[in-house]
Amino acid sequence: MPLHKESEQLTQELALWLIPGHNQRRLVKHYLATATSPDLCKVTAVELLEIMASSPAFKDKTRQLARLALHNPWQLPFADLIKSHLVWAEQDNHWLIFLAALPNLLQEIADPPLLLTLLGQPEQLAAPSLAVVGSRKLSPEGEHHAVNWSYQLTWQGLNIVSGLARGVDSFAHQGALRAVTEGASGSTCAVLAHGLDTIYPPEHQRMAANISEAGALISEYPLGTPPLPRYFPARNRIVTGLSLGVLVVEATLRSGSLVSARHAMEQGREVMAIPGSVRRRQSEGCHQLIRQGAALVTCPEEVLSELSTPLKTFLPISTAEEASPQVPEHLQPLYCLMHDAPQSVDELLGKLGLNAEEGLVLLQELELEGLIVQQPGGWCRSA
Repeated sequence: MPLHKESEQLTQELALWLIPGHNQRRLVKHYLATATSPDLCKVTAVELLEIMASSPAFKDKTRQLARLALHNPWQLPFADLIKSHLVWAEQDNHWLIFLAALPNLLQEIADPPLLLTLLGQPEQLAAPSLAVVGSRKLSPEGEHHAVNWSYQLTWQGLNIVSGLARGVDSFAHQGALRAVTEGASGSTCAVLAHGLDTIYPPEHQRMAANISEAGALISEYPLGTPPLPRYFPARNRIVTGLSLGVLVVEATLRSGSLVSARHAMEQGREVMAIPGSVRRRQSEGCHQLIRQGAALVTCPEEVLSELSTPLKTFLPISTAEEASPQVPEHLQPLYCLMHDAPQSVDELLGKLGLNAEEGLVLLQELELEGLIVQQPGGWCRSA
C-alpha cells in the first residue's frame, strides 16, 4: 500500500502504539537514557521502533513486530486495526496525537502515553487545566461544589479535566459545560478508560457529545477497547498529567480519587481538597489528603490562589495583578472575590464575614468605580 510521507509516519506511529505486550514506560525511559539529544518534542516513531527492535529489554516477539513495523507495517497481524484508525482519523474533529505533539506537562510525567485519540478540539490539551475528581456517590453538598466550583473556574479560563464517570466527574463536566454555553472562555475535557468508539457509562452519551463540541474526549486506548476495571487507575495519570492541579471534592478512604491525588503529587502538581463533615464518609479521603499536605480550600478563589504560580506560565500577568493598582485599598478584599460569573450578595459577604449594610456600601463603591456590574444572579466584574 503506497503512502506519502505524512501517512507513512502516522502508520508507523500507530504500529508502534498497537504492538501488544510492550512496556511503554520502559521504552520512553530507554530513549531518554540513550538518545544523543533526548527530547520528547522531537522523538519519532522510527527511533522508538529501532530501540524496541534491538533492545534485549523487550521479548523476541515484540522485537520481531517492531522490525516488521519499521519495514513493512502492512504485513503486521494487526494491520486492519491500523487501517481502521486511519479511517477514523479522516473524520472531522477526529485526531491521533503522537507523543512528540503532546503538551509539555503531559510529556513530563513518568509514563506519558505514546499516542492519544482525541475527539473534539485538540488545542484544549495545552490549555491551563484543573483536574476535578472525587467519589461516584456524593452528598448534596458535594454535588453543589462539583457543579458550581467547576462553573466558576471555567469562567476564569480554566479547562476542567475529569473522567466522565458517575459522581464528581459528571457534575464537574456539567458545571463547566453550563459556563461554556453562557460564554466562558474555559472548557472541559474528559479522559476515557476505553476506546473512543464507545461511551461509558452509557447514560453519559449526550454529555460526551457536548464535551466533544466544547472541549475534547481523550483516550490512550485503541478503538474497540472495552471499559475494563484495570484501565481506570491508569487513565488517572493522564487526567492529572494534563492539569496544573487537582481538586478533590469528596472521596472515601478507598476512593480511586486518592490514586489521582497520588499521581498528582508524584507529578509535582498542586493538590487541593475540600473539607467536609467529620461524620461523613465521603469526606474522610479529603481529610487524609489535607493531613498529608494537600491544600485545604473552601471556595473557588482559594483554588485560583493555589494555582497562581503555575498559571503564570500561561497568563504572564494575572487579572488580579493587572487590575489591583486601579482598585482602592479598602475595596481590594471584596474585588478579589469577583470574577466573570455573577455571585449573590449573600455569597460574597459570607466569604468576607461582612454584614449586609457594610457589604452593600462597598459594592456600590466598586460599581461607581466602574469595576463591577450587577447582573441577573448577582455581581460580577465589568468587561
